[in-house]
Amino acid sequence: MITLKSLSSAALHSPVTVVLLGEGRSRADALPKALLSGLDALALKPGKAEALRTVTEGKVSTALYGLLPKEVTYDALEELVAELVKQLRACKASQVDVLLADDALLALTGALYKQLLLADDGFDRYQTTGLAPINADKPEQEPKQPFKPAFTVYLPAAFDLAAEQGKLKEANQMAAGIRQARRLVNEPANVMTPAYLAEEALKLAREHGFDIEVYDEQQIQQMGLTAFWSVAKGSDEPPRFLVMRYMNNPDTKELLALVGKGLTYDSGGYAIKPAAGMETMFCDMGGAAAVIGAMSVLAAMGARVNVVAVVAACENMISGHAYHNGDIIPSLAGKYIEVVNTDAEGRITLADAITYAATVLNADKIIDIATLTGAVGVALGHEITGVVADDEGIWQALQQASDASGDKVWRMPHFDHLAKHNKSDRADIKNSGGRPAGTATAALFCRAFACGKPWGHLDIAGTAYQQKASAKAPLGATGVGVELLTRAALTLFDE
Repeated sequence: MITLKSLSSAALHSPVTVVLLGEGRSRADALPKALLSGLDALALKPGKAEALRTVTEGKVSTALYGLLPKEVTYDALEELVAELVKQLRACKASQVDVLLADDALLALTGALYKQLLLADDGFDRYQTTGLAPINADKPEQEPKQPFKPAFTVYLPAAFDLAAEQGKLKEANQMAAGIRQARRLVNEPANVMTPAYLAEEALKLAREHGFDIEVYDEQQIQQMGLTAFWSVAKGSDEPPRFLVMRYMNNPDTKELLALVGKGLTYDSGGYAIKPAAGMETMFCDMGGAAAVIGAMSVLAAMGARVNVVAVVAACENMISGHAYHNGDIIPSLAGKYIEVVNTDAEGRITLADAITYAATVLNADKIIDIATLTGAVGVALGHEITGVVADDEGIWQALQQASDASGDKVWRMPHFDHLAKHNKSDRADIKNSGGRPAGTATAALFCRAFACGKPWGHLDIAGTAYQQKASAKAPLGATGVGVELLTRAALTLFDE
């Protein structure tokens, strides 16, 4: 929780105070003198945080000072806030006063609020006694107190308090959507089945006010989603096909579709992954979580947009009824797909989902998001999402969303000659164009099913999940895509 107040009203009742200031900036006149004297006692370095503890009448108080560099960037703020949060956790802070000592963050307060709101996030619901043996004779230990600090942010006179309240409201909505997406991705596959994902989406639809339809395995086959079903039928967990709608702009007939890959577990199928490659494959529905989170945020905002979202949720497993390498399978678009690699299953499920968005829902623009290729991580690392788009408007919207959210994107090529790598000698198209330009060829496979509609694709295979905590997110799911898709939708509808 965050409360905003004017710096002139700072009473400093909290045992922990954070002071954020910019290098070389004039200090606000209202900054309490006690904090200024502490500031003089420290040799602060840009991008670093220092702590000063004092004892007054037997009470310990902690002041944390963070110095922002002269050129304040989203990354610099993120790194500094992460360091401050680490120290707040160490002192088990429950009430924190945050004082902005100058106007260094005037353009980035929304980012600050979002980062503070996510400061307590993490996935520890299955951590109980840890390595210690359970002893029935010992009295029950008190549960560990969660780190859930309440922040009061004090703003100098240069900040418009009413405008900042609007930024805080938006930050709350974005942070809630990111949390929801992270939670969905972090759950293990024995919990987050396709049916469970559908139930969670239904709950969020009721909570935030968007419409949703969930189709079961019989309906999926009746609807002609044969490519999707070819992947799904190998698992004993039944698939689900989710169609979400948020129609809140009657002034236009324009319709944007968001399509998220929903593999709740990916073993690789008969092209089975090695053990190390399967360990985190519960996160292969990061695209689905992103579109569900984005729909939640757009509805919570009351955004004037018309957006539909489609998720084909299933598992990719090995069984007597699983599809094989070498199969030729039909699709909703009427194209026949040669399966050269059962571990390139996500694009097969997306094929039907994208076609459904383009034809049945008749979307005018389509953006799909997927943990699609290992190649994108090789090319861009684990902090940059790859984008392939054949429409300049979609690309510009995603780039603007990246600038506003701090979630970096980089455009990959979509030349027609790359699409030829997907040409099949036995069918219309094959599901892998090989290793060269793997991110682009996988994306262009998806484009082949967009029926000529303006299209964009985000490959979040490198950014959706991280094996250790960073300034961007705790260990596990990052929630990437929620804010990118939300902001892109707002831009595409001129909101």
